[in-house]
Amino acid sequence: MFHLCNRFSSKKYSVFVIFTNEIEKNCVYVSESMKFNITNHLNLKNSNSSTGYFLVAADRKFMSFASEMKISLIFNPYDSTNNLINILLQNYFSTPKYLRVNDIFTVDIKNHAPEIKYSTSDSKVNVLHFKVKSLKAKENDFTVYGSFIVYGQTTLIQETHIHSYLPQKCLCQIYLNNQIHSSGSWPPALKESLNQLQSCIAPFMQNSSYINIKPIFLVEGSNGSGKRRLIKTAAKSLGLHFLEADLAEVQSLSSAQTEAKLRIILHNAETCVPCLLMLQNIQIFGVNAEGQKDERVLATFESYVNKLYSEKSKYPVIIVATSTDSEIPIDVDRTFVEKIVIAHLKQEQRSEILSWHMKRKGIKYDVDLQKVAAICSDFALADLEALVMHTTKRLFHSKDSFEGTSLVLSTEDFNHAIEHMQSAFSDQIGAPRVPKVHWEDIGGLADLKREITRRIEMPLLMNVTSGLGRSGLLLYGPPGTGKTLLAKAVATECQLHFLSVKGPELLNMYVGQSEKNVRQVFARARAAAPCIIFFDELDSLAPKRGQSGDSGGVMDRVVSQLLAEMDGLENAGGVFIVGATNRPDLLDPALLRPGRFDRMLYVGVYAEPESQLGVLRALTRRFNLEEHGEELKKLLAELPENLTGADLYSVCSGAWLRAVRRLLTHIEPKNQETFCGQDVVVKLEDLLCASKDLVPSVSKEELLRYEKLRNELLPVR
Repeated sequence: MFHLCNRFSSKKYSVFVIFTNEIEKNCVYVSESMKFNITNHLNLKNSNSSTGYFLVAADRKFMSFASEMKISLIFNPYDSTNNLINILLQNYFSTPKYLRVNDIFTVDIKNHAPEIKYSTSDSKVNVLHFKVKSLKAKENDFTVYGSFIVYGQTTLIQETHIHSYLPQKCLCQIYLNNQIHSSGSWPPALKESLNQLQSCIAPFMQNSSYINIKPIFLVEGSNGSGKRRLIKTAAKSLGLHFLEADLAEVQSLSSAQTEAKLRIILHNAETCVPCLLMLQNIQIFGVNAEGQKDERVLATFESYVNKLYSEKSKYPVIIVATSTDSEIPIDVDRTFVEKIVIAHLKQEQRSEILSWHMKRKGIKYDVDLQKVAAICSDFALADLEALVMHTTKRLFHSKDSFEGTSLVLSTEDFNHAIEHMQSAFSDQIGAPRVPKVHWEDIGGLADLKREITRRIEMPLLMNVTSGLGRSGLLLYGPPGTGKTLLAKAVATECQLHFLSVKGPELLNMYVGQSEKNVRQVFARARAAAPCIIFFDELDSLAPKRGQSGDSGGVMDRVVSQLLAEMDGLENAGGVFIVGATNRPDLLDPALLRPGRFDRMLYVGVYAEPESQLGVLRALTRRFNLEEHGEELKKLLAELPENLTGADLYSVCSGAWLRAVRRLLTHIEPKNQETFCGQDVVVKLEDLLCASKDLVPSVSKEELLRYEKLRNELLPVR
């Protein structure tokens, strides 16, 4: 037994506890309900009792068994039948429970009525809360301390339902220095958003009749950022009922149906106060099937909300809407008192979240989480949780990982899980990922490699923050010279995410949608920083403005939006822009001014034998060559001049296919399915045969035109 002192008076309260080896020194772990009841009794202002809350009296003569107890069910958002309540109370009090007047006790349906919980598939209620209204015991002298309630000996009387705050949902710790602390199930890295939302709601939980403000808030964040978990955690930590509605389901074809659904949702929230109502996907609300603003629905929503808050109540209704898009109708946006934005996670935050997930699940690991977090720069909260799941799943499926009962995650486990998730992300249009193209995959172009490295890799390694915006690189030259391959190799070597954008995929028939697609590209790049945005075929996305034939000026607006986003990258560290085009003369001149694509690099054909040999070695480095590379030098004498990388690639691929066909003709049909790539031997005759049909993709006339264009653009460099 030890004593707790009330901070607001000199009274002392006796509390009986049981210590175990797992509990920290000078620390007691209690349930949410017990903590709520302790706090409630300690804060009773007009109590004449000199004793506070305690658990069990040690002496039999001080024990009291109640003969009658009156209780009330606390309103909740879900329907609860009398049969369910009776079964719960019977099973809950089948063992003695010690309670006092004004105590709140929580009954878990899964534990005390599993047959009902699992037989009703659509039941969303998990627990029911009851409040003790009065106790009547045989030993009336001791009812002030509380009494034991046992089903069969104590008569349970249910009174009308009541409204009340709920026990705060958290694992509470009562320390002996009179301080009460709690640690919730929320990642430490994201507690700032939780604290911000709690601080917005807290003023409305008191008697807020003097506050002429409607408690309506907005939580904005990307998919998987944890908006619902944030709001639900805030509701439970503040003792509020949680009710949710998806406006995608509320929105109907007719305005009358939408209004009816809205009325039902707000009525349900009003009947279970204190309540936090979450409205998901607010960005689509008030928009009809034609994409136009629905004035009737918006006006009805405003009138319903005004009516909801017209009569002051002891318990509040808090409305929190969620959105994945900042473009919310102005009529809806002006109703929000405060906006909480869940920003993209930084590397340190991602590392903390991974560590928190591991400790929470009791998973051991031997890996540098900082490096893992650096690779997962575009992962949100849900993605990191899925990463831990996939990593653990792979570990359990690996038979060699079992050493008794101890399982330890390694770097290899994380790498495989990250690769799996990034492959899934790559199915989405515009999903950034780290490519797998290395410098050894590119032959020649040594000068270009050094220049690109100086422009991109050095600022990252040196962490240079000069305050000046990073300029972009424009790669131009004939098709097939390796412009895209160069950009991918830089992203791989520097461990940068690579966001490839082709001009036509950004264009859309609807007004304003093309500009929105451009904004989303840059937003994804900022979320995945450090990242390279690679604009392939840039001339199709940003042609010269003012040209005839542009219906409605769509391309002019797209170019203007692109220029604005590029200028806005001054404060976005770790985002680099690389463009590629075959026709730089068609680009809008504003793109080539300093601060944008102010560094132009010409990627030409391979005219010298040395550069051609470098490309051939890069392309055949995984081949099984008969003469171990000497045949490549002999091949150079048969190759024409001015070849691009694509031309040399066609020679190597044609030679390898010819070697495969030759091998298959000498293998029996029953053994053809067993041979592998290492059995294929590429000979000189294969290379020579493939080069006979080669026609350079860039003619001499085109090459002269590109050289002339290069000389014209040289002063811009």
